[in-house]
Amino acid sequence: MEDHCSHPQRHVLKMEGEGTAAVASGSCAMFAILPKVAGSFTCSNCMLIALLEDKVQQLEERVATLQRLRELELFLEATEHTVSTKEETGDTPEKEASSPTQVPDIWRNVTQRSRRPRVRSDCLEIHNRFEVLSPSMEDEEQTPFEDLSLITVHQVYKDEQQSQSSRNVQATLERTAHGRTPTKPKRRRVVVIGDSLLRGTEAVICGPDKMSREVCCLPGAKIQDVTERLQGIIKPTEKYPFLLVHVGTNDTASNSPQKIKRDYEALGRKLKQLNAQIVISSVLPVERCGPGREGKIVEVNSWLRKWCKQEWFGFFDHGLQFLEDGLLASDGLHLTTVGRNVFAKNLRNLIRRALN
Repeated sequence: MEDHCSHPQRHVLKMEGEGTAAVASGSCAMFAILPKVAGSFTCSNCMLIALLEDKVQQLEERVATLQRLRELELFLEATEHTVSTKEETGDTPEKEASSPTQVPDIWRNVTQRSRRPRVRSDCLEIHNRFEVLSPSMEDEEQTPFEDLSLITVHQVYKDEQQSQSSRNVQATLERTAHGRTPTKPKRRRVVVIGDSLLRGTEAVICGPDKMSREVCCLPGAKIQDVTERLQGIIKPTEKYPFLLVHVGTNDTASNSPQKIKRDYEALGRKLKQLNAQIVISSVLPVERCGPGREGKIVEVNSWLRKWCKQEWFGFFDHGLQFLEDGLLASDGLHLTTVGRNVFAKNLRNLIRRALN
C-alpha cells in the first residue's frame, strides 16, 4: 500500500486507488497533500527563508561597498591635507626631488593649518591721488534738481544736521575723556500722515524702528484736515523730525485745481513753522472716475513738483506705477492688498534714503 519514491529533494508517500500523495519538503521535512507529484516541492516557509537570505546577502554587499567608499574618502581627505600643508610650508616637488634621502611623509591628523608669518613693512607711504574740487567743478557735477524723484530739503536743513552731528561727536569725545561711556544717540522721529490710503501700511513702514516711527491715518481727510491736525501731532520744539505728507486724493473729487493749490499753500505755511524735514508725496492716479478728475490729478502733481522745489520741500513722485494691473481696487480709488504693499514699501524706502 505504501511506496516510497526515491528523490533527492522530497519524500513521496503514494496511496493506492487515489490520485493524491503526501509530499515532504526536503528543507524543513513538512508534508503537504498534493493531487499528483510534478517536479520539486518547497513550502512557503522555506521560500521566505530563501528570500531573507538573498536580502541579507545584498545588504552585506552594500555595506562592503560603503566601507570601501569611506576608505577612499578618508584617503582623499588625507591627501588634500598633505598637499595643502606642503603648499603653505613651501615644499615643492623640486625640493623633494633634490633630496632623495628624504624620509617619506607619515600620515598624520592635521588639526590646524600652519600660517605664514605676516611681514610688516617698516615704511608705509600714504598719499592721496585726488585733488580738491573747485566751486565751478562742483556746480558742473551736481545732479540736476528736476531729475530727482526725491527732491531733498533745503541746504539749511543739511547744514543744521551737520552742525548737530558735529556737536554730538564733540559731546561724545568729552564724555569719553571724562571716563564715561558714550550713550547711544537718540533716533529721529518719523511721522507719516495722510488719508485712508495709508491704512494697513504701519507694519511695513514702522517695521525697521517701531519706537521712533508712526503712521497717522485720517480716513476721508483732505488737505485742510491735515493742516489742522499737524499742531497736535508735531510740536515746534521737537528736534528736526522727518514728516511725510500724503494727501490730496479726496480733494480732487470735488475741489477745483485752484482751490487745491491754495490749500497746499496753506499747508506749506503751517509746515514751515515746524523744525522738520518735509517731504510731500504726489497724488496717486485713479481709474474709472472720469477724464476730468484724472486730468486734475496730472495738473496738481505737475504744479506740486514745482511748488515743492520753490518752497524747499521734498517731493516724492509715484508716477503712473499704480495704473498697472492688480494695484488699484475695483472702485479705481483705493488700493488692493498688493498695491498697498507696493505703496508701503515705496514710502519705507523713501524714509530710509532720507534718513541716510
